Amino acid sequence: MRLMEGHRRVAAGLLVATLLAAGGEAGAQSAKQEDPIPATPSQDLTAIQRTFSQPTPPPLTMFPELRERWKDTPAFLRDSKFDINFRSYYRDEVTNAPNSVGIREAWAAGGSVAAETGRLFDVVSLGAVLYTSFPIYAPPDRGDTGLLLPNQQGYAVFGQLYARARLFETHHATAGRYLYDTPFLGPHDNRMTPNTFFGYTLTGQFGSGENGGPQFNYGAGWIGAIKPRDAIDFQSMSRKAGVNADYGTGLLGGRLTWGPASIGAIDYYTEDTLNIVYTEGSYGHSFNFGLNVLGAAQFVDQRSAGHNLLNSGNYFATNQFGAKVDLGYQTGILTVGYSVVNPTFAIQTPWSANPFYTDAQIQSFNRAGEQAVMVGLSYVLTPIGLPGVAASVFYFNGSTGAPAAGAPLVETEWDFNLEWRPNWKPLQGLWLRARYGTSSVYQSGSRTNIDEVRLILNYNVKLY
Repeated sequence: MRLMEGHRRVAAGLLVATLLAAGGEAGAQSAKQEDPIPATPSQDLTAIQRTFSQPTPPPLTMFPELRERWKDTPAFLRDSKFDINFRSYYRDEVTNAPNSVGIREAWAAGGSVAAETGRLFDVVSLGAVLYTSFPIYAPPDRGDTGLLLPNQQGYAVFGQLYARARLFETHHATAGRYLYDTPFLGPHDNRMTPNTFFGYTLTGQFGSGENGGPQFNYGAGWIGAIKPRDAIDFQSMSRKAGVNADYGTGLLGGRLTWGPASIGAIDYYTEDTLNIVYTEGSYGHSFNFGLNVLGAAQFVDQRSAGHNLLNSGNYFATNQFGAKVDLGYQTGILTVGYSVVNPTFAIQTPWSANPFYTDAQIQSFNRAGEQAVMVGLSYVLTPIGLPGVAASVFYFNGSTGAPAAGAPLVETEWDFNLEWRPNWKPLQGLWLRARYGTSSVYQSGSRTNIDEVRLILNYNVKLY
């Protein structure tokens, strides 16, 4: 549904969105906008860890008495959920190239309304999430920000409409439109609304991991289509990857944790298009004097499949390796990372954000042959009397001379991040964030600079 600009329509649209979702039997997953600044290395989740982690429910409940009032009703109503996530987002990006200046700018407001029923017959729950984005300030000649439709118009879309069945205590089947968060098939939720997907999946868990014991999580399924984060329509997975044909993606993966050690892998296969195998391992340790250490390594292998439609009928294969170390003391973390890409072909990410540790706010550092290093500092300021306030600064440097990447280049980037998540109960669920990134790319004797500002407000609450 396309919506016109204007403050009156923004307000009306938000009201309609709430009423529509309230009337449906829908499913709740809170929208996630990247990750908060971690206080300890264990909170700095890797891509595989995020895949098999449960989302944190909103901390604030607006009408808790409803839950008590419904305690004797059927589970379909008693265990239902209703979440509201308001989001406001301003983005301004200026690109200074040798012979041109480009500006992308918009301020949007909206978010999501999510509802999920309790289990019918103790087996099946139904869910839906309505996503919205409305222009507040959107110059028509500064579009393509990812916050709105490409022409700076607003939108509303049911990105999730699903049924979820509990097969056994820790094993579930999901069918329909849903949000998945895996390394190369995920929400990429750093604009107004996330990627969502249509498909069928089976997920489960063996072992509880209690007292440092083993736990194995698995997932398998078929994903037929994706709704990109700045779109209202679903398209096939292969077409989103750039192929003029319609194929879905099969995936199979798992993760084993045993105490502080973790290892996992996921395989994605799209007929005649692309095969991706991603694997990752991590190990953490805490020392008696307050120092926490986390080391992680990741590797991806990508190659064309079948008739190689992604590369005009030509076979390609590439890979990327990455590693990082987090050194944490109290609520501060020093992070050092490295990655290197095979020189034959760039890494492809058509259905997700770049999951590698050296991915930055502006640049991805995944060109063919690119080697990149990253150094970052983050600190949660609660111990010095500023509860909920956190800040970080990261520096990235990458270079490649691979012919597949064009002329030799060097690129650098600085990213600065300041956020506030108040602990005061009436404001729990509020997340204010200011981000600034500046990058420079040196190639063929010229330099291109990109400066980007993001101002983001999230407010996520449970209705009951």
